[in-house]
Amino acid sequence: MTILGVVLFASFILTSCGGNSIESDAKKCAELMCKAQKLATEGVAKAATGDMSVVTESTKIAAEAAALGEEMQGKYKDADDYQKFNAAYLKALAECK
Repeated sequence: MTILGVVLFASFILTSCGGNSIESDAKKCAELMCKAQKLATEGVAKAATGDMSVVTESTKIAAEAAALGEEMQGKYKDADDYQKFNAAYLKALAECK
């Protein structure tokens, strides 16, 4: 009985953490865009003072974007799913801090 309880608990936790794939994918993309926007605005001041860590951070974000782009490529081919993704992306992007 204990093993069954653990399995049920684990499956509940895993499915609740998974959430909506479209929304979580859109949130990942929006968070990456937020990082890039923040780096663009704050990076100019850093670069002006000679702090070239902006280049390293920019390279890191570009690598993340490339990996995410490969993951997303062709994932939402259905027009309805693509539209839902775009709506979720714009909503998540609006929450960018």
